[in-house]
Amino acid sequence: MLTNTEKVLSVLMLFLVVSVAGSFFQTKSAMEEMVRLEADHKEHVDDVNTEFRERVKNVELDNIGQGKKIQEGRQMILANTKLIYAKADSLGDLIDDLAYEIKRVDRDLSKKIKNVERDLEGVEDNLNRKIRNNQRDITKLKKEVKTLSDEVFPPEEEAEKK
Repeated sequence: MLTNTEKVLSVLMLFLVVSVAGSFFQTKSAMEEMVRLEADHKEHVDDVNTEFRERVKNVELDNIGQGKKIQEGRQMILANTKLIYAKADSLGDLIDDLAYEIKRVDRDLSKKIKNVERDLEGVEDNLNRKIRNNQRDITKLKKEVKTLSDEVFPPEEEAEKK
């Protein structure tokens, strides 16, 4: 029969074999679970990647359509900008021409106004001279009329003295 030490060692050995067998079965089931999870993971990743690729493709197609519209809009903006600059240059030239004409007309009118003022001063001087001459002539005529009147019709006092 077996000794106590051999019995304890046998029990320990049996416990060890059962533990190893349990660990083996547990590891085997864990490995099977890992294989199943890995397969599920690959399937999920493939689904996500496929969905992602489809969405990226749709976004790219949308962007291509929008890109064409953006390019058309950009070209329209550039054309309008060129037109605005051309019109602004043309308008600037017209404004410069108009400013030059206004200055020229202002100079001409200023000269004409000064000439008219000088002419008016000359006419005024001539008129004043004529008025003075006329007043002198009128005074002279009045004196001559009085002298003639005195000669033709002598005053009564002088007539009485004679």
